[in-house]
Parts: sequence; C-alpha cells; structure tokens
Amino acid sequence: MDTVSPTRQTAVGRSLPNRRWDRLVRGRGRFVANVAHPGTLHAAVVRAAEAYGTIEAVDTTAARGAEGVVAVFTAGDFDGLCAPWRATHQVFGQARVPQEFALARGVIRYVGEPIAIVVAETAHAARDAAELVEVSVAGLDPVIAATDALGASAPVLHPELGAASPANLHARIARDAPPAPGGTRHTVHLSLARVAPQPMETRGLLAHYDPAEGTLFVRQSHQHPHQMQDVYSRLLGIPEHKVQVLCDDVGGAFGLKQQLHKDEMAAVCASVKLGRPVRFVVTRNESLISDGQARDHDLTGHVEIGADGRVAALRLTDVCGVGAFGLFPRTSFGEAGQTSRLFGAPYAVPAVAYDGTLAFQNRPPLGHYRGVGHPVACVITEALMDAAARACGEDPIAFRRRHLHDLSAGPVTTPGGIVVERYRMAECLDLIERRLAELPRPADGRLRGVGVACLLELTANGSRYYGDGDVNIACTETAVLKMEPSGVVRLATGNTDQGQGSDQMLAQVVAGTLGIAPDDVAVTSGDSAHSPYGGGAFGSRGTAVGGQAARNAAERLRERLLATAALLHQRDAAELELSGGQVVTTDGTALMSLAELARLCHFKPHLLPPEHEAGLTVVGRHVPPADAMNASAAFAAVVAIDPDTGTVEVERLMAAHEAGTLVNPQSVDAQITGGAVQGLGQALYEAVRMDDAGQPLTGSFMDYAMPRADMVPPVEVLHVPPLPGDGFAPRGVGEAGASCAPAAILCAINNALAPVGAAVTELPATPLVVWNALQSARKG
Repeated sequence: MDTVSPTRQTAVGRSLPNRRWDRLVRGRGRFVANVAHPGTLHAAVVRAAEAYGTIEAVDTTAARGAEGVVAVFTAGDFDGLCAPWRATHQVFGQARVPQEFALARGVIRYVGEPIAIVVAETAHAARDAAELVEVSVAGLDPVIAATDALGASAPVLHPELGAASPANLHARIARDAPPAPGGTRHTVHLSLARVAPQPMETRGLLAHYDPAEGTLFVRQSHQHPHQMQDVYSRLLGIPEHKVQVLCDDVGGAFGLKQQLHKDEMAAVCASVKLGRPVRFVVTRNESLISDGQARDHDLTGHVEIGADGRVAALRLTDVCGVGAFGLFPRTSFGEAGQTSRLFGAPYAVPAVAYDGTLAFQNRPPLGHYRGVGHPVACVITEALMDAAARACGEDPIAFRRRHLHDLSAGPVTTPGGIVVERYRMAECLDLIERRLAELPRPADGRLRGVGVACLLELTANGSRYYGDGDVNIACTETAVLKMEPSGVVRLATGNTDQGQGSDQMLAQVVAGTLGIAPDDVAVTSGDSAHSPYGGGAFGSRGTAVGGQAARNAAERLRERLLATAALLHQRDAAELELSGGQVVTTDGTALMSLAELARLCHFKPHLLPPEHEAGLTVVGRHVPPADAMNASAAFAAVVAIDPDTGTVEVERLMAAHEAGTLVNPQSVDAQITGGAVQGLGQALYEAVRMDDAGQPLTGSFMDYAMPRADMVPPVEVLHVPPLPGDGFAPRGVGEAGASCAPAAILCAINNALAPVGAAVTELPATPLVVWNALQSARKG
C-alpha cells in the first residue's frame, strides 16, 4: 500500500489567495450594477434639496412624460403596499422613535432624503427625468449640531413624538459611579466629526417581483441576506419563503450595508408595483450626502487620580447626533451604546461613569461603521490615560501597564458590564514597547511624538443585544456540508463575503479538518434561499462564528467518514485519519481515497449495515457567547508635525493583536492593515462638512478627503501567539485597526505638541486644526 504523510490541519495557517480574486481581476464580478437581467428597468431617486421644510407640492407631470419613463412614484403611491417602520430596540425602550416611510411624507428633514422615485428604461433616462420633478418646500430653520439640537430654542424635528426635555431628545444612556475620594481631576474635551463610510461599491439592488408567483427576488449589495429577507417580508406582507435575497459579490461594506435605507425600500416597492425587475444603484454623490454616516460625538471626559497615583475614576459626557431618524432594523443606538460599555474597559478602574444624550438633527441617519463605538470609547479613554500619565510624570506605557486587569483569580467584569474572560493586553504592550525601542529618532526640525493606545475589543457578538432588543438579527451561524461522489465537498453558510475573504477562511477550515485541499471545497454564501439561516457579516464574526460552525460540520463529516472506512476495513476508527484526500492509518498507510469512500456511500449503501449512518450531508452550528468574545490589541503611532504648517505625517503605525488561531495570516494582516488605514483617515482627513443651512460641503471626493496610498505609512502587524491548549480558537480581527489607530494617532500628535504647550481636541486633526492649536499655545 502507498503511504501518505499526515496533512490534517495544514490548510489552516497558510497564507493563500482569496478564491474570488482571479474571477474579479478578470472582470467577471457579479455585482448589482453589472449583472444582466432581462427586461430590467432603472430607478433614480428625487432627493430633498433643503435640510428642513414642509412639502407643499410634488409635481411629476414633466417627468412622467419624459422619454423612456415608465413610472414616477411618490409617498402616497406605496400606501397599503409597504408598512411604515420604527427603528426601535427594547434595550432602549424609553427612546423616542419616529415612524418612517420609504419616501418622505409631508416633511423633509435632511438634504438627500428621498421624496420620489423615477423608473425608466435606462439609468440615464431615469436620472434625467428625476431632474424634471418639481418639489415645492416651505423651508424651516434646520438644526445641524447635536449640541444645538438639545437647546431650549431649537426647532423640534419630530413634534408628533410629543414634548421632550431637552428638545430633540432621541434617547439617554447613563451609568453613574460613586465619587472618587480625594486626589486630582483632569479634563479632556474632544469632538469627533461625522464620517461617511465609502466602500468601493456603492449601495444598490436589483429587485424582481413576480406577480404570477407572488415571489420577490432581490440581489443586493448588502451584508445580511437573511435579515433583509425578514425585513422585506414583514414590510411588504410577502410570506418569508417567497422572498429571496442574494448578496453575491459585494464591493466592500464596513457596516454601511447592515441596514435598510429608504431609497432601497422605494426601489423594491417600485418593482412590486410594476411587476418588473428594477435596478437601483446609488451614485457616489448620493452616497456622500444621504447614506448612513458615523461618529458625530462631542465628548467631555474626566480622569480622577487618587493619592496612590492610580486612576480612581473615569467619567464621560457624550452628546451624539443621530440624524433625523434611526436606521432600521439595527437602529442608531450602537455608537453611543457601545461607547458607554467600552469607555475605560481596557483598564482596572473601580469607578466608570457615562452620561450619553442622543439627539435628532437635520442630517442623514447615524449608522454603523467599522468598530461601532469602539473608536469613540478608545480615543477618549486613551486621551484620558495620557493626561493622567503626564500628570503623574510617568511613561505612558508603564502607566497603562499598571492599570491592566488581573485575571489571575478568574474573569473580571468591567463597570460597563463586560465580562473579560480572556486578556492578553500585557503581551500586546510588550510587543509594542520592544518594537518602539528599536526605531530611530531622526531630528529634522519637526515636532515628533509617539502615541500608544489599548483596545479591549468585543467580537463575534452573541444574541443578547439584538435578542433582548426584539430585533430580528441572527447571531448564531450554521453550516451545511455535503461530500460529492468525487470526494470534494460543498459548504453552504450564512456568512457573507464583502471582500474580506470569509469564503476562503471557511474553505481552509473545512479542508484542514477533512485533510483535503482548500480548492476541493466549494462555498455557497450570501443567499437567503440556499444558505442556512445566519447573521451575515458584522462584528468580526466571519471566522470566529462562521468558521466554528464550518469546523463543527467538518468534524461531524470526518467522524462519519472514518466510521464508515473503519467498518469497511475492519479497523478501529481511532486508528484512522483523513490526509491528502485519503483514508490513512496512523502510520501513514493509505487504505482508500475519499472519492472511493464517497462513491460507495452514495451508490453502494447496500454494502453497509442498514443501521449504519453513512449519509454525507451534515449540519454544524455554533452559538457564540451571549454577549461577545474579547480580544486584546495595542497600537502605536509615530508622527512628525511641521510646526509652520501644522501638517501631520504618520511615519509608522504598529498593531499588536491577539487573534487566536490565524486561519490565513495574510488575510488577517490585510484586515488589520486596512482597518488601520481607515482609522488614519478618521484621525487626519475625513469629515462630513455642512454649512449652517444644512447644505453639504463634502459632496464628492474632491471635498471629502481620504488617505491616498502615498499618505499611508508602513503598518506593522505583530501577533500575540495563541495560548497553549487553545486548539482551534479564531478571534475577530476585522475592526481592531479602525477602532484603535485613531486613538494612537491622536495620542502621538498630542505627545509631539506637549513640549510646546499645545493640544488637539478634535478629529480629524487637519493641518488647520493642528496649526490653530500651535498658535493658541504661542499666544499663551
């Protein structure tokens, strides 16, 4: 007999290329905008040009008569077809939540809000006709800043909700803490500008309602096919089994594509009304002015230091602008809600208080963006830790190390309610400190600084948040695995792939468990009709949850294959292994190929005892912890500032991260690096700007600055090795970079400015912001 070297698990831990890359670089992507569908119509949205006002009339006469136009719909046309919705969440049961419709009814509340939708034979015809729709609006005074929206004299955006104090209150999130005895108190003010998630592919969908079958098919650039199946079923009254949502190739998402946007619902309604396929793709300009945005926080933090030189208390007041509405169905509570839990979380601080006020304003809705609250909590926590370290005259890393959690007696619970069951922060800081000590310190007349930030990251969210909130979001994951007669396998998963390579991760997990090549695993994902019910992509859960489900299924199939092979060869299954596509003994002797075994199971089951289970379709499921998993990270930034212009150059970014099992190290590094670059953008460049009338000032990439390749420093990713006995234990990595890099950069900037008595108190830290800080310091 032949001998085979055991190869079980060799697929895990290899840096293999993403299986989608070859098809995509050949121009064979299956994106919403380029998938052909017979008889497809095209939609364009008529958007509000004012930030606030009463709609007096919408004249569609000229648009309806334009060449190629099939229909023009306004809000009343969808009455009885699409139910209104509210972005409610029972964890925040006292929140004031307005009713929403696919198209604005009576009042517009932000520039870009959908008012009408035009459907035509071509996209150009639809856009041209949309410009012919005349909207008459009686303007009202808008309120743009969240702090202004809470003022006593602010115009009330949702009077139908009744009076509130303060005005335009959406929700309060508060957690008190007892006063710290004695010591000193230091305060940090910090404002975070709104940012606009900008994936490579804008939002879009192709909806096809078949009136004969009563079925709805939606191909959508989205993260959650099963969530959207549920949303369309509920709002349109179509039985769930007659709704299929396909999220095939998705050109990036970053949390933007987690929710329902009104224009998407309007496009689906148009297809239902017409009984024809309707394609709707958001333009880049539309994306910048009307998509769900993120951040928008005005923060005042206090750190109280006891007589022993330790932090005795951290306190934070947070005013968060949520826009005119919350985003459905995940709502807009996430930014402030996660901030409240994560503020101070990396450190053993006895008292942590949070007082957050969420305010309506005449801006697009606040949504989810990579990290969701983590970047906010991290940047203010680390700014306060630096302030405390300076006050104590202590090295920032040494000061942080003194305040790390001690898990020697078991898990600890933070004041924000996070159960810390795994904590590798000391190892992360050690890696960062050693690497920083190796760097040169050039002298060229610029102000130089080093910043360090720690991140306690919540990954692979469990069901508690959405389950207790009565929000229909699946947090478990299921994998269906079947072996074909050829010995190759097919995996169906509820995961979705937006370019992060989750399909590749799952293929490697299954291949490693079954001792086959990753190319012999075909993955089906992103299809609500053909994938098992799952949570799609959010919260760094792809491999941590989907990978565990896939591995559970593969282990079950492996056991079944070995049991069958043992029966056929009259051996003990414990003496057998799967390796190199073969069934082998422990000494490497090949007994039979998987293809031979699979053909026998499929075509010759009469050779096996009737009671023997030899079916080659199995199901694996993984239920993550009720709350979330913990991961640790520490980031460092090295910056140089031109004192004459305020220009900041980030010379180096480092990330030390505990990621558990690295299924594909190249992909892990890419995820952390990509997130760090997004964090760099939020720290130095990105801001959605508006004038006092609510008119966008950043309507294109000429105005909305993002880092280019020549602005990105080397990003060094350092990994803390898994603990002995961890086994297969992947932890989320997708959001660490975007969550921790802004804090490290801000700390580095203020470290560079401290010798001249200056400090930056807002992000992005543009050259003007830094220059103004320098000028203020020079004036005393």
